[in-house]
Amino acid sequence: MRGRHIGARLVQAIRLPLMLGLSSALYLGWLARLLASRGDRFDGSISLQVSASLTIMAIGWAFIRVGQVVFRSKRFENWLQIEDPKDEIMLIRLLERLFTILIIIITGAALMVTFGVSSTAVATLLGGAGIGLGFGTQQISQNFLSGFMLFFNRPFKEGDWISTNGMEGTVESIGWYHTRLRTFDRRPLYIPNAVFATNPIENPGQMYNRRIKVDIGLRYEDISKIDSISKAVRKLLKSHHAIDHNQTILVNFNQWDASSINLMVYCFTKTTVWSDWLDQQQEIFLLIADVVKSHGADFAFPSTSLYFAGDLAK
Repeated sequence: MRGRHIGARLVQAIRLPLMLGLSSALYLGWLARLLASRGDRFDGSISLQVSASLTIMAIGWAFIRVGQVVFRSKRFENWLQIEDPKDEIMLIRLLERLFTILIIIITGAALMVTFGVSSTAVATLLGGAGIGLGFGTQQISQNFLSGFMLFFNRPFKEGDWISTNGMEGTVESIGWYHTRLRTFDRRPLYIPNAVFATNPIENPGQMYNRRIKVDIGLRYEDISKIDSISKAVRKLLKSHHAIDHNQTILVNFNQWDASSINLMVYCFTKTTVWSDWLDQQQEIFLLIADVVKSHGADFAFPSTSLYFAGDLAK
């Protein structure tokens, strides 16, 4: 469909509503004149109002179909100049729906004027309805506006893994009123868009690196080997292909624990893919274990020492 000329598609879009609307209006006008010529008691003003209403609805329908053609055209996509296809689809859907709502409101106002309602009264009615809806649907309005801002700020997009206000999952769709996540146990989670306007959003999908941070507990009898072990582990990390050497790399003795002396390992991997990060972290942990063993040291485990009174006396 997109390969066809947009002019031909616009003509096709307006053909059906205009043909139906205008033909119905002309038929009613002909019927009214026929009845009047026969002397039947028939109020022609009603026929004229119905004909005008059909014409207005046909024009409104035609505008909606024209908007669909324009917003879905390749030329409009090129004009938007949005690189991400998902963001492009979301914006097109949003603009198309807003345009449809606008046409429906205008068509409804024109119909009221056609049936004798003054334009001032229509304007007052629309203004009062807007204020009433603003108070009565405040939460809905907040969610709608938040959904609108989600697109322009783009803190996340469909397919991203996000976390906010204790809720976490992969974004499946961003709607006008709510956003649907799929949690890691595959349950759907619907979050009102206003939540994103008032809570911090964590988006791991926009990370440049993933962090490895762990405390390794060694035995107290290995205190003399801590310095050489930390230097060897630091050298290992600085030469490992999976570690980003432009980021901070720390390996230091940082804590006296109840049953161990702790060596902190702190670095960042190049990958941000969780499954790859887990594989690389496992590989690094095993290499660190080899370094500890090669220095004649060992890992600590919780233990308790008992001293008897007789032994203390000796």
